[in-house]
Amino acid sequence: MIVQTSQGQTRLINEVINNGLCVRCGACAGFCPYFDYIDGKIIPLAPCCSDTARCFQICPLAEHGEKNESDESGIGDYRKIFAARSTDPEIVSRAQYGGVVSTLMIYALEKGEIKAAVLTSRGNGSSPAGFLAESRGDILSCSGSEYTGSGGLSALNRALKAGKDMLGIVGLPCQMEAVRRMSMVEFSGENLSAPISLKIALFCTWALDHRAFDDFLVKNMDGGKIIKYDIPPPPSEKLVVQTLKRKMEYPLSDIRPFIQQGCLLCEDMTGETADLSVGTLEGSKSWNTLIVRTQRGEDLLAGAVKQGLLEVAEFPDENFNHLMEASENKRNRGRKRRIEKNK
Repeated sequence: MIVQTSQGQTRLINEVINNGLCVRCGACAGFCPYFDYIDGKIIPLAPCCSDTARCFQICPLAEHGEKNESDESGIGDYRKIFAARSTDPEIVSRAQYGGVVSTLMIYALEKGEIKAAVLTSRGNGSSPAGFLAESRGDILSCSGSEYTGSGGLSALNRALKAGKDMLGIVGLPCQMEAVRRMSMVEFSGENLSAPISLKIALFCTWALDHRAFDDFLVKNMDGGKIIKYDIPPPPSEKLVVQTLKRKMEYPLSDIRPFIQQGCLLCEDMTGETADLSVGTLEGSKSWNTLIVRTQRGEDLLAGAVKQGLLEVAEFPDENFNHLMEASENKRNRGRKRRIEKNK
């Protein structure tokens, strides 16, 4: 159990938010009534007098003196790794790459494994935001990647307060870490993560500060509604922005100044505490890398494959080596920066 403190809100503001380390995971927004996620930023609404400090306990950037017990290999514990892709033409037409995440969430919803899915939507003309998907159409509307902090867990908190259960969640490694920390916090004798039935993590090297990135696009684009972002696998070193008018490309060197500083302390690229982890497959735009971590994840995948919704193939050795190298590099970079920060 994480040690409680009577200064949870003060510590979260001073040590994380004011220190420029907030990654906009949304874990505190709505979980504590005194924090909210508004247009790409976590906002303290009012002073809190509670002595539970739950907001600080669940923040993935808050330091509790816990030992990092992650697998030194860089990708954590896993059962199997596959190359996978959806066989559903509608999903494929909307997907970032192989459509695996949308396929699995729709399958879980339609099979009754979950009742709703916590996803990230593009938002209503502002920043990306958490969204509770309760139908196939809802899930499809959230297809694609945003590459910025989204406050997505705020939608989980709203769902929990509304009494929802059997929830699926798709999130970044920092959000999976926040959910893990929720499982360590009890409130009124209840495990706060108990209503979560399925966790799918997205590979992440870093995410951008939405406001800073949006300012960059306003200054450097020629207008037109954005319909898709993409950062192709190495060695591309570019961000691609597709609008209704045209496709634009920017060197990642122009984009890196907008990386959230808290992301630089992260040691987890693949979401090690999820049931399944999904990322791109280098060398192929129509396939995903799929890491199976738990029995729940393995059973869900087996069912989707049996029904012909997903195609899986052996994971190439070359890709495995690249995955391990990239994951270990992120772990080592994050660990080094965290040590330097704490000196």
